[in-house]
Amino acid sequence: MGSPPLSGRVLRFGLFELNPEAQQLRRAGAVLRIQPQPLKVLTVLVSRAGQIVTRKELRHELWGEGTFVDFEQGLNYCIRQIRAVLGDEAQTPRYIETIPRRGYRFIARLEARPTEVRNSEESAPGGPVAASSEIASGTAMVNTSPTAPSRFRDRLQQIAILSVVALLLCLAGVYAWQRVRGRVTSAAAIPIRSIAVLPFDNFSGDSHQDYLADGMTDELITDLAQLGSLRVTSRASVMRYRGAEKPIEQIRQNLGVDAIVEGSVVRSGGKVRVDARLVSTSDDRHLWAQSFSQDEQDIIALQDDVARAIAERIEVAVEPSVRARLASAHPVNTEAYEAYLHGISYFAHHSDADLEKSLDYFKHATAIDPTLAAAHAGTAEAYCLLADYNVQADRVAWPQAETAARRALKLDGSMGKAHAALAFALWRYEWRWKDAEAEFQKALALNPNDSDTHHVYGLFLMASGDFLGAMGQLKTASELDPLSLIIRTNIGWIRYYQRDYATAIAEYQSVLQTDPQFLPAHQKLWIAYWLQGEQQQAGRELESVFRLFHQASLVDGVSARERAADAGTRYRVEVLGYANSGLLTNYEQARFYAVAGQKDAALKSLQKAESERNSWLVYAGVEPAFDSVRGSGQFRRILGNVGLSSPQSRE
Repeated sequence: MGSPPLSGRVLRFGLFELNPEAQQLRRAGAVLRIQPQPLKVLTVLVSRAGQIVTRKELRHELWGEGTFVDFEQGLNYCIRQIRAVLGDEAQTPRYIETIPRRGYRFIARLEARPTEVRNSEESAPGGPVAASSEIASGTAMVNTSPTAPSRFRDRLQQIAILSVVALLLCLAGVYAWQRVRGRVTSAAAIPIRSIAVLPFDNFSGDSHQDYLADGMTDELITDLAQLGSLRVTSRASVMRYRGAEKPIEQIRQNLGVDAIVEGSVVRSGGKVRVDARLVSTSDDRHLWAQSFSQDEQDIIALQDDVARAIAERIEVAVEPSVRARLASAHPVNTEAYEAYLHGISYFAHHSDADLEKSLDYFKHATAIDPTLAAAHAGTAEAYCLLADYNVQADRVAWPQAETAARRALKLDGSMGKAHAALAFALWRYEWRWKDAEAEFQKALALNPNDSDTHHVYGLFLMASGDFLGAMGQLKTASELDPLSLIIRTNIGWIRYYQRDYATAIAEYQSVLQTDPQFLPAHQKLWIAYWLQGEQQQAGRELESVFRLFHQASLVDGVSARERAADAGTRYRVEVLGYANSGLLTNYEQARFYAVAGQKDAALKSLQKAESERNSWLVYAGVEPAFDSVRGSGQFRRILGNVGLSSPQSRE
């Protein structure tokens, strides 16, 4: 396009400064957050200030000639993002003018100056920068007028001039090398021990392709998470930043990471292109940026290329087995992999309906390509959560989860998520505690950054009575997924099982301050209040649970006579009313009966739970609500069948 060279220049317009070399846009000195592709478009427009840059030229410069279908929408998206950051308006532009049916023109007054340097020697007048810039621009003041009478003197003068110019060029070259070397050294010296992959933007211009960007984000997190020496923030925490332009300092505080990876995905003409960059959270410094492109069927290789490049840039140790896996990607069936990525996108939301959709997509993927191990692992994970959430019956979902996990492992034994799903099923449904623990440990050895596995393994240890080990696992899970409310809630759950009700209540209340509607915290809070003897508070919380489950009629159904009774009688009636409502599983019904003092009814419900192989029975050994029936022979027999004795705390 004939753009002037921008290396070593800062371009100032209004309150803004654009540094193309550092890939930074600042306003009044503060770094602004703008995604890579809009920044590239802005750089091209600014470099051609005052000139019309056609849409065809932008496509050639930034998207490539192979892009046709989605280019127009992608460019429109970039222009909207630029205007949003600059506070510009299409109707009354100050910076970017739209030329109808042609392209765009940068119209603001532009000032170019050398990149700022940081020490007094570099910025001293007449120093190396001044000398080199004068030479480059042809403005160095050297007297070459022919005043000497002899040709010999003229010759000497020419030699002297050339010598001075050569010396200045050498000094400038040495200085430039020192500056470049200094920048590279300081960037490499930034220690990166933790990282977060922020949601990649979909620049295809088609919102129906969002799943591709989400899937790319998820798979890159999975690849990086296998690098044991690097802490990688979980998908659940980073997806909250999708579409949000948060200051880098806020991201650092919320996620506690040394660097972030951000970027964009463009799909067009059978190709997938990824632009990624690495940014330090300590100073918003851009440490690395690179573009990657592959055919659609080589998308796994594309993901692995990005992960490998990031690992090399931050100089993190990569285990030989992981390095071999990243280098061994093979082409995939595009239709099957698309279905798999759709499944990932729905699975991330964890609602009942979205889990069902994710399961459908995972199954569709395996029907198209039965060798796609990741889709079998996704099927196993979806069944696990559908059973855990009581959406599907235990007898249906858990065996399906185990089958899918074993299929995934037969295809790829190095898949940590498949080992974790198998462990979950062996523990919760098969009650094979030793086999389950072995699978949990395999999963964590393969992927030490999987917050979900640390979380569930912690619950496993908690159910077995190892509260100290459980707390360690949940603390690790919380470090990897710092914004997770369910992990924070279950840290309180450990305290509840330790009979430390006051601390448990404080943990639950802390979660509810963040999200007053978070149902799991309400569900656990009411019974902690009850067992601490605060029945009035317990009753209020239980009423909140009724209403959150859209069962206000259970609260309103308490008679006026019962409301007039003392609080203990009233709330005991409510507990029994909920127990008899038909809304609870037999295990939950047993807990309600037990806290209401109905021991025989509690044991009867527990026996029914055992006969239907209720997966929540794994918690019975540590459940405080069952302390009143713990000495019963019937209760001990049930625990034995679940694979438990009545465990003691192993603090």
